Amino acid sequence: MGNKIEERIIIFSEQGKTKKEIYRILSKEMDEEKFERFLRNHVDLSKKESYYALNLLLVAILTAVTFYKAGIIIASIEDAGIDNLIVAIWSFVVPGVNIYLIWLIYRFNRLGYIFLFILYAISLLRPENRSLIGLIQAVPLMALSGFLYLKLFPKSGKEW
Repeated sequence: MGNKIEERIIIFSEQGKTKKEIYRILSKEMDEEKFERFLRNHVDLSKKESYYALNLLLVAILTAVTFYKAGIIIASIEDAGIDNLIVAIWSFVVPGVNIYLIWLIYRFNRLGYIFLFILYAISLLRPENRSLIGLIQAVPLMALSGFLYLKLFPKSGKEW
C-alpha cells in the first residue's frame, strides 16, 4: 500500500504539482493518515533541483568517510587477523549504517538527513572522533545535513 501511495506522490510531483496540490488531490481520494507521512517525507521538484549539487556533495563526503572507515577496519583485520569473528562483524556496523544513509540521502529522504545529523553528533562523544581527523569527518557532515534538512523540509515538514 505504501509503495502505491509513494509512487502516486512521485508521479504528481514529476507533473509539476506542489505539495499543497498533491495534498488536495489525495485527500479527496483517501484517508489523510495514509498519505500524509509519505508527503511529509517528499521534497518538491523545485527544491530538489536547487539543492541537487549540495546533496551530491553530502553523498560524496559520506561515501568517502564510509570507505575510509571500512579501509581502516579491513587494514586492521589484515594486520592482526580475525581473533574474534563477532567483533570483526560488529566493526562493520558503522560502514553499513553509512551505506544505508547514503541511499536515503541520495533519494532526498527526510529521515536520512535527521539520522545523519544525530549519529555524527553522537559520534563526537567517542574519544577517537575528537581528534582532528574525526572532526574533519563529522563537522561537514553535520553542517551539510542540518542545512539541507532545514532548507528541504521547512516547518517540520507540513507545508499544506
